[in-house]
Amino acid sequence: MPRADLRRAQRDQRRSADELPVAESEARHRALVDALPEPVVLQDIDGGIILANLAAREALGITADGRPRSATLPRQSTRTADRPADHRVTLRPAVEPLDELRAGALEAVATGHVTTGPSITVGDGTLVATSLPLVGDDGRVGAVVTRLGALGATPDPHDGGEDLFRHAMQFSPIGFGVAALNGRFLRVNRKLCRMLGYRADELQERTLYDVVHPSDLEETSVQVGHLLRGDVEAITMERRYVGHGGMQLWGTLAVCLVRDAQGRPQQLVVQIEDVSEVHRAQELLTHMTLHDRLSGLPNRTLVLDRIRDGLERSRQTGRRVAVLQVDVDHFRVINAHSGQEQGDAALAEIGRRVQRALRPGDTVGRIGGDEFIVVGPDVGDETEAAALAERLQDAVAQPLPLADRSISPTVSVGIALSASSEADPLSLVRDAEIATYRAKQGGRNRWELVDSRLRRDALERLDLEEDLRTSLATGELELHFQPIVDLASRNVVGREALLRWNHPDRGLLAPGHFLQVAEESGLMVELGHWVLLEAARVAAATGPDAGYVSINVSPTQVTRPGLAAQVEKALSDTGLPPARLMVELTESVMLSSAVGARQEIEQLDELGVRVLVDDFGTGFGALTYLRDLPISGIKVDRSFTAGLGTDQPSERIVEALTGLGRGLGVDVIVEGVETEQQRELLAALGAEHAQGYLFGRPEPVLMPA
Repeated sequence: MPRADLRRAQRDQRRSADELPVAESEARHRALVDALPEPVVLQDIDGGIILANLAAREALGITADGRPRSATLPRQSTRTADRPADHRVTLRPAVEPLDELRAGALEAVATGHVTTGPSITVGDGTLVATSLPLVGDDGRVGAVVTRLGALGATPDPHDGGEDLFRHAMQFSPIGFGVAALNGRFLRVNRKLCRMLGYRADELQERTLYDVVHPSDLEETSVQVGHLLRGDVEAITMERRYVGHGGMQLWGTLAVCLVRDAQGRPQQLVVQIEDVSEVHRAQELLTHMTLHDRLSGLPNRTLVLDRIRDGLERSRQTGRRVAVLQVDVDHFRVINAHSGQEQGDAALAEIGRRVQRALRPGDTVGRIGGDEFIVVGPDVGDETEAAALAERLQDAVAQPLPLADRSISPTVSVGIALSASSEADPLSLVRDAEIATYRAKQGGRNRWELVDSRLRRDALERLDLEEDLRTSLATGELELHFQPIVDLASRNVVGREALLRWNHPDRGLLAPGHFLQVAEESGLMVELGHWVLLEAARVAAATGPDAGYVSINVSPTQVTRPGLAAQVEKALSDTGLPPARLMVELTESVMLSSAVGARQEIEQLDELGVRVLVDDFGTGFGALTYLRDLPISGIKVDRSFTAGLGTDQPSERIVEALTGLGRGLGVDVIVEGVETEQQRELLAALGAEHAQGYLFGRPEPVLMPA
């Protein structure tokens, strides 16, 4: 091949293989191998030919993948008086040279050393095969490179195989070198130079140990020592390497020995494959596994590990580990008013504020939602832990701009302190959570330190939550129905479905005993769905004379999408007409500006289901929702009914609310009517409908009207 073509092929090879499609990259590698002037073949560990370059194909009469082109190969000619010297005669079977090649490769695989095979007679000459084993990441020979050299010009297999190295390995995608037994590089290929940032002459002034990271130097020296003593055939290890200017990379090192004819170590064959990208990907995956995506802070797994580290240090220092759970107050309101994107931005900023307020050595992590965990590994007592909690609260409470408004967020903090270095990290986190729950119950924007009473209450609550989760499957929930009557005729016009829990140990429980637990544990939507289906089923079975059925819907149900769709399906499945179902929503939901809640209310109205405002008057701050939303009725809270006949302001409030309902054309139902005097006063004030113990208590079976 012309020298210019060879240089062009070499330039092409220097381009990154990553930039080439697989097929094109393979074609270029084949072209480079074909550019080598000497016959070179790549063989597998069984001696089979994987790839033969052009010179080898011509010399051996084979195809690129080692198959004979014909059944015979040219043999060295015999000169006679009547036959020209260049005339080729007796043909030699192709299988013989290939068998000899295979034998040489198998010997190289078996010994792990450069070997010289028998001479191979081809055409008008004799070639000698020199085989070099290539060691893979696992320390085993993965392939063999064999060069066919002219007889008398074959390089000593123990001098480093200069020609073989120069031609077969110069363009290897793996860093390759031959080193003296002391590790000094004698020959290096271009890939190794590029990996380490040195010129070949610069690298040949250094040893393998000069480029190994100092932290890995001792282990590398020990392993090479095992190799030199003959304890192992080859070594493979993944370590860090240091190149020009202090640059670092991760590489897989494979080293094997070249021995002389007597088996004495002569040189080291060194291969280094750059695996830095793999390590960077692993580091990224590890970071993603141990850190919260939104805030970048440590997640629960890493926080628990930091607690363990703190407990370990406390064995030497005698100090204590403080675990503080930091819970953002009213974060649902922030999300509802500003949207999830702004809510996420607020959480990320709160996390940064907490982080800035920490002491050196403290850790803050996000464990989900609006909850953060702070680990203080060097705390003396409760006073010091409380001071840390107050510093966190002050840092978070600074004004925080969100879209078109500014808020001053507050946090509730629960504190747990390790009693000894043998404390359990999970128990500390659980205790901090218990204290946070009490801080929120106490009014929020405060801190609480866990104690034995708090632990006992929390355990009872956890038991109740677990029982509630199984109550649906075990059939412990039931509905009781309280009549709603016409005040003038006392006829029943409908009934309100009220949830009861028939607990196997605690007896019949009213909603006040478990609804808060349902809300906080995420069970409210499932419970609400059960109430809807059961109420619709019972109402449909009693017939139209029973009037309508009214169900209470929690804010959680209406602010999440899908309520209207659930109602529509329940009506379809049970056959209950939409006009016989009334949905009661609290005034706080009506006052909410959440777009999703308003859409659900409008969709319920489109279905023909009536919407009622429950406990009307207790949140008497705005009445625009009565104008803007499709409201069918209001229920006057029982706190106003209790004062009828004895408290004049209460009578005036009831009168005003009744008049408001008439003026707006909506139904008015007065709750909590227990006496005849209250009934008569309400009738005189113009109220139409009422419910209360005077007309009937909640009963487990819906009675016909």
